[in-house]
Amino acid sequence: MLKIGFIGLGGMGRHQAYAFSRVRSARIVAGADPFATGRKAFAAQHPGAMLYEDHRKLLKDTNVDAVVIAVPTGHHKAVTIDALRSGRPVLVEKPAARTVAQVRRMIEQARRSRKLLMVAQCRRYDPIWGVIAAQLRKNRIGRPVLWRHVSAGRGPGGWFMDDRMGGGPLLDGAVHDHDFCNWMFGDPVSVMARGIKLNPGVTASDTVSASVQYASGDQSMFSWSWCTPGGGVHDLLGPKGSLIGGPGDLVVPKAKAGRPVFCHTDMKGRQKLLFPSSSRSMYENQARHFIECVEKGIACRSPATESVKAVAVGDAILKAAVRGGVRRVSW
Repeated sequence: MLKIGFIGLGGMGRHQAYAFSRVRSARIVAGADPFATGRKAFAAQHPGAMLYEDHRKLLKDTNVDAVVIAVPTGHHKAVTIDALRSGRPVLVEKPAARTVAQVRRMIEQARRSRKLLMVAQCRRYDPIWGVIAAQLRKNRIGRPVLWRHVSAGRGPGGWFMDDRMGGGPLLDGAVHDHDFCNWMFGDPVSVMARGIKLNPGVTASDTVSASVQYASGDQSMFSWSWCTPGGGVHDLLGPKGSLIGGPGDLVVPKAKAGRPVFCHTDMKGRQKLLFPSSSRSMYENQARHFIECVEKGIACRSPATESVKAVAVGDAILKAAVRGGVRRVSW
C-alpha cells in the first residue's frame, strides 16, 4: 500500500487525488495547500487525511511514502526539489516546469536523490488518444504525418495566463500535443511561430499559431487561443489517408452513442469509425502506473527526462511568437 501526500489542493490536485483513490494499492494520507478553501474541499473528499498549510510540513510527515504535486507551474521546480530532497518519489503535474532550465534542475535533483521523477503527461495513458497511437504504430495513415490541432475558448485565466507562472495555452494546454508528438514522432528539431495579442490584460501569449518540425520528417501544427470563443480542428494527415476526431461523414451506432470516436479515411475515400478499447480514465491509468513504478520498479512511461522535450517545444514557440520566426528546439 503506497501512502501518498498531495501538494496543491486546487481543482487539478483534487482530481488527481480522486484518481488515486480509485486504485486499491494507494492510500491518501495527507494534503497541503496555503489556501483554506482547497484544504477544506480535500478534507471533505478524503476524511482522515492530515492537512497542512505549508508543503514543507507535509514533507516531514513520516507517514507519506510518495508525493503528487499540482501547484502552479511556476512553482513546480521549488516544490519538486523539496520533495525529492525529502527522499520521496514524485509525480508532478504537466508541464514539468515553466522553462527547460527549471526542468533540468529538477532532473539533476532526482538523480542526486535517486528517486523517481514522473510527469503527469496523462495523454500517454489515455485510451482515447491511444486510438491515435495505435493508428500511427500500425502505419494506417502513412508517414510523414501532419498533425493539426486548432483550439479556441475562454481558457482558465488566473495564473495560467501569467507569462512567468503559467505560460498560456501553447505551454500549459498544447503541452499535451507536444509530448504526444515527441512520443510518436521522436525528437523535435525546430519551431516556427507567431502570436497575436487579443487580450492586453494578460502577460502570457494568449493566441499563437505554430508549426513544429521533427527529425523524422513529421510535422505538427497548432493554433490555440485562451481568450475568445472559437471552434476547433483535430486531425492527422498522411500519404495513406487521414484520422480525424469525430465521426466524419459516418453515423455512430446507437449502442456506441456518446462515446469518443475517430474516423479513419483512406485514399479511396473509404471510412471507418474507431473507438477506444477501454473507458478507464487516463488519470486512473496514470496513477496505477506511478504506483507500479515506485513499488515494482518498472520503467516509467513519462519521466522528466522525456517531458523536458515538451517544455522545450513550448518554450521555443513562445519565444518565436514574440516577433515571429524560426527557433531551434533544445533541452
